[in-house]
Amino acid sequence: MTKTFGRWALGLALAAGTAAVAVPMLVHADQPAPQQLATVDQLKAEAFKALKLGQFDRTSELLTRASAGANDPQLTQMAQWTKAFEDQRQTFVTERHKQFDKAVGDVKVLLKNKKDDYALDYAARAYLLADDKKAFRNEKWIDDLVKETIELARQHEAKEQWLKALRLYSDLSSVDPATPEWKDKLKVSTRRIRLLAMYNPEEFRKIQEQESNDRESIDVFVKSTTQPTSKATTKPIPEDRDDTFKTDWHQSLKDIKMNMLWDALVDARMNYYREVSYRDLGLGGLNGLRVIATTKGLETAFPGLADQGKKAEFLARVDNWLEKVKNTTASNEQRLVRDAITEIAHTNDDTIQLPEEVFTSEFADAAFSELDPFTSMIWPSDVEEFNKNTQGEFSGVGIQIQSDDDGSLKVVSPLEDSPGYKAGIKAGDIITRIDGKNAKGISLNQAVKHITGKPNTPVTLTVRSQDLSIKDYTIIRQTIKVASVKGWLHRPGGGWDYYIDPANKIGYIRLTQFTKLSTDELERAVTEMQATGLKGLILDLRYNPGGLLGTATEICDKFLSEGKIVSTKADRETPNLPKEEFAKADADDVKDTPMVVLVNQYSASASEIVSGAMKDHHRALIVGERTFGKGSVQMLFPLSARSAYLKLTTHHYYLPLGKCIHREENSTDWGVNPDVTVEMTPEQMRAAIDSRQDMDVLRDAAATPEKKAEALEKVAKKDPLAQDAQLSAGLLLLRLQLAGARL
Repeated sequence: MTKTFGRWALGLALAAGTAAVAVPMLVHADQPAPQQLATVDQLKAEAFKALKLGQFDRTSELLTRASAGANDPQLTQMAQWTKAFEDQRQTFVTERHKQFDKAVGDVKVLLKNKKDDYALDYAARAYLLADDKKAFRNEKWIDDLVKETIELARQHEAKEQWLKALRLYSDLSSVDPATPEWKDKLKVSTRRIRLLAMYNPEEFRKIQEQESNDRESIDVFVKSTTQPTSKATTKPIPEDRDDTFKTDWHQSLKDIKMNMLWDALVDARMNYYREVSYRDLGLGGLNGLRVIATTKGLETAFPGLADQGKKAEFLARVDNWLEKVKNTTASNEQRLVRDAITEIAHTNDDTIQLPEEVFTSEFADAAFSELDPFTSMIWPSDVEEFNKNTQGEFSGVGIQIQSDDDGSLKVVSPLEDSPGYKAGIKAGDIITRIDGKNAKGISLNQAVKHITGKPNTPVTLTVRSQDLSIKDYTIIRQTIKVASVKGWLHRPGGGWDYYIDPANKIGYIRLTQFTKLSTDELERAVTEMQATGLKGLILDLRYNPGGLLGTATEICDKFLSEGKIVSTKADRETPNLPKEEFAKADADDVKDTPMVVLVNQYSASASEIVSGAMKDHHRALIVGERTFGKGSVQMLFPLSARSAYLKLTTHHYYLPLGKCIHREENSTDWGVNPDVTVEMTPEQMRAAIDSRQDMDVLRDAAATPEKKAEALEKVAKKDPLAQDAQLSAGLLLLRLQLAGARL
């Protein structure tokens, strides 16, 4: 991490202190002389100049010298804070370089031992850790490895080894992000893997397990050749898995009808943000049908694919229409694409006999993938889950869960005042059965689907506690409001301690997504802190994927009193008019409290609107890494009496100063660039998340003093500030500002 701190985009000046003037004055014994005062001011000025250039070690040195020459407790404190962060930064830099060297060493070990198929996996890791990515990519041995990997990927394609091809094309996309071919190849491989996972999960599981075993053997090989031999470990033998919860495509595609497809195509043609033709949509859909007919392993689900003659007849008709649609004109493309769908549907009925819902969904999925990654169908079975994610509420028992490495379903934390919390389910408990059915190896999506349900209905969870006792909990589902605002430390029994620095009254709010409830939640958190003397605020938007545009503008309006927040517009005239959102002065605006907004490469969409507006209006310092670059707006177009929807990109976001943050293919400028860049490696990010999770756990208020002390000791051992350089940087900047520096 050579450039841990990037240049500051905002001016930095000392809040107080002017050059000394030559006038008669009394100098007390405990005051610096005029010349000494001038020297201190010069050192401070130089220190902050260095800080603007990202020379944090120089800043620390100058502030230390300045504090030694002045009897100024605030300056001494600033120097101590700066030195502490610089020490941490150097530790992170050293870790990054060690990880880079290890990744490069691992690549060379694999090449030396003729294990070339996995070498680029490790080279991609090294690329992400390299100080100069371009120079690393241009090294001859890396260039040779890329060429060899291209050939290996093509061989895997020819053998229909799609999971292996997907892995290699993913690696190529990482080290050659500007080459569109790898993204196209990755898209096709991903589609074939999705087809197998959807329609023949047993075959997919076998392929996945084989790939996982190969991957594990490579990791073990690398570890054994680069680290001292340690005692072998064995994995526990998993309990028998219950196939009751396996994904059933019949349920996933239930109630999909052909008329939904054509209505969606018309909506896309009329409302997409840029010009799109029926020709392009038709070619995408026809190629999707070709892919499903030529993906080996789907014969179990669709026996008609096993008849080679009928499959050849179907493919011949698809190819014939592909040629016709390619040569269509604007005047007849709509009619021709409709005719193609109708005729191929009839051919399908006479040959391979894909069910209507499969034919329709695969054509639609492939057609809309031609547009952008965020345009897609929301089929009838998806509507309820989509609403959960955007509304911020659902009906269930109120527990956060995750899958452990051994396939166990683990409770991360119960939610406050939820049925699960009131029943006595605790963080760390293992859910072994759901309504009597074995939950070992269940996917998270399936677990959520079976634990949630209609309000006032029961679900029985069999839970193994950390003391190994097993108990059945029959819980009545209720409407759960999922909090999107979190603080610094979850208080036992409920509520948050928001102060990350109680002495300096610096608060911390983490916003996990933008739901319809987020604005009110944030209002309550800020009001609570203001009542106790809030002086500075960190708003953490890292890993926030976005959400509702209206909520994003409301949150910006909380911190801004005037000016444009965001505008949206299409690249062509459509029925959907462009919009502009402005901040307005309100009595409860938080306009004077210094702020830092934390972002990273996983901050997207609404997160980028908020961080971008705060940056453009100089309302907050943005700290972290460049954001994701999801600057597109999706609208929902109802189909078949609102039983399904087309989620379609209709506009792009533009920040107050006019920048479009969306990342187009092969673009080099996207997202929101931080004022202060603080990079973290994947390992450092995982450590920070791990320490953060312990702070988020809701613990039992009635626990014994010993249990409470044990929990606090566990949190203290994983101090998030020690693990999280971005958070530490944000805290430092606010401390400096409150101590007198203008940021």
